[in-house]
Amino acid sequence: MFSVVCILAVLYLTLVPRPLPDMDIPLFPGADKVVHAIMMMGIMLCLSFDYMRKKRNPQKKAPLVILLLFLIATIAFGGAIELLQGLMAMGRGEDVYDFIADAAGAIIGFIITIVAWRRILIWLQECN
Repeated sequence: MFSVVCILAVLYLTLVPRPLPDMDIPLFPGADKVVHAIMMMGIMLCLSFDYMRKKRNPQKKAPLVILLLFLIATIAFGGAIELLQGLMAMGRGEDVYDFIADAAGAIIGFIITIVAWRRILIWLQECN
């Protein structure tokens, strides 16, 4: 459920021409790249969290293959958004640096997931 909400929010924020009202807040150069990274990190973390919630036996190690598939899917999702932005011609355009930021955010989310999973396993072992 978290994944669906996060994906829909990212689609809205990235594909609607003006998803947020104009603000007079000055941003630092490259702020949009940070936002792209945070969005893809959020998707990766939501996919991982939803998977962990549904996993029947949390005592096992993190299924690296599943998490790698989530990583690849998240990076591909970021790439697809960039391509769609270029095709829509609604004031948005594709940017290779946005895609790089998307991939970086997904990788950071992957690393956070691996670290969190290991800590959860250690905590579960200590509780038993």
